[in-house]
Amino acid sequence: MAFSSGRALLFKATGPRELFGDEVPNPAQVPQPLANRLKGSYHWMNERAVTVISVPVLVTAFVYGAQPINDMLLGIVLPMHAYMGFQQVLADYFHARRWPVVSRVLKAALVGLTALAMFGAWRINTTDVGVTDYCKRLWNANKAKKSDE
Repeated sequence: MAFSSGRALLFKATGPRELFGDEVPNPAQVPQPLANRLKGSYHWMNERAVTVISVPVLVTAFVYGAQPINDMLLGIVLPMHAYMGFQQVLADYFHARRWPVVSRVLKAALVGLTALAMFGAWRINTTDVGVTDYCKRLWNANKAKKSDE
């Protein structure tokens, strides 16, 4: 078995016309989008704002316990934080150019589930003990179950 030291045809070509023929577009004819330096940073700024807002809300819940205003803020901020995180997962793994139908369906499902989570948090806050006490009950449910036995 002999090793070939020949160069690939790709590297012998000197320009794009020799590689692709006349199908290469003229760069002057391709329309360029308008430059907007801030366009890509809006979602990043919104994600950071929700994260920064969630820190004092969570600290308040741990320090002061259940407060109605804080419970309402938790019911808004936590689903929004989860929504933005899953939105990035969908943007990374289910891009609209590759899976146009699946991408739309998953985005609609994400919006629906986020709205359902916010509605559930609102119901817990208005008709039950509140999000903070509800989480406290869930956290201590196993301890209460063991003490009953």
